Amino acid sequence: MFSINARRRQLRRPPTAAPQAAEPAAPFGSRPPGPPAPAYAQPTSGPVRATPEAARALLLSGRLPEELIVNGALRLRGEPRLRELPRLLECTHLDVSDCPNLELLPERLRATSVQAARTAIREVTGDWLVRETVNLSGCRQLRQLPERLTARSLDVSNCPQLAQLPATIHLTHWVEVAGSGLTGLPGGLRVNIHWQGTAVDERTAFRPEDLKGVDILNIRNVTRRRLLLERFGLDRLVQEVGGLIIDRDRDAGGERQLLSIPLEDDEPVVALRVICPSTAHTYVLRVPPHIRSCRRAAAWLAGFENEHDYQPLIET
Repeated sequence: MFSINARRRQLRRPPTAAPQAAEPAAPFGSRPPGPPAPAYAQPTSGPVRATPEAARALLLSGRLPEELIVNGALRLRGEPRLRELPRLLECTHLDVSDCPNLELLPERLRATSVQAARTAIREVTGDWLVRETVNLSGCRQLRQLPERLTARSLDVSNCPQLAQLPATIHLTHWVEVAGSGLTGLPGGLRVNIHWQGTAVDERTAFRPEDLKGVDILNIRNVTRRRLLLERFGLDRLVQEVGGLIIDRDRDAGGERQLLSIPLEDDEPVVALRVICPSTAHTYVLRVPPHIRSCRRAAAWLAGFENEHDYQPLIET
């Protein structure tokens, strides 16, 4: 006989044991032999309480309890056998990163920190209370977060299907959004925004098209300036602010130029501007700042250290 639980997991009723012959009674005062006591409590109702080792063995065996309380950290990183976690889970630290078949996370979670990066989860619902960081980076199919999510910080980088955060989310420090599908934050969320670990404003994170070339040149922090340049695009920077022409020559596409854009307290941006002979499209390609000629830049872009070894027969 089968039954289906709320999470659509099939449960099989254990078969009834066949009757066995009665054994002689043990002498008075002696303890009858039996299996050793399990490392987790098996209540008739309510949560299962377990040590970290027992909880790990329990979950990997496929015996999934409805509610599990672990008196420590639950570490299952890199386990291909793990497909889901209990609907209700309490532990100190939860680490299920790099579990490629994990599709269901708890609906009610209480933990100090959560590492669940690069899993197969699509949706997470319910109520999560996490004291420190929730890391869901690299979950490329993730589309939904818990309606009630409270944490110190949240990492949803490289989650391209995640288009928005719940309006009721509560974070106290930062959210990492690089490579996510987010186009903004909920109106009531006041939190630092990170892009690849660097603090940025909403315009840089979500509206790089609103940036101006002069914004890049006026940023004093080198790390932040490089990040803004990545978001802004080298083509746009050259188009808006120009550059010093340090060399020019011709190839099959026409004139090509080696440009340099000086930056305060940093190496200059040096780039080769070329025209594709097939499409007539102009490309701006960055090269190391020590390069001083167009031919040397083209050779470096083609993978040659010595420009004399770069002898293209046909340029397309």
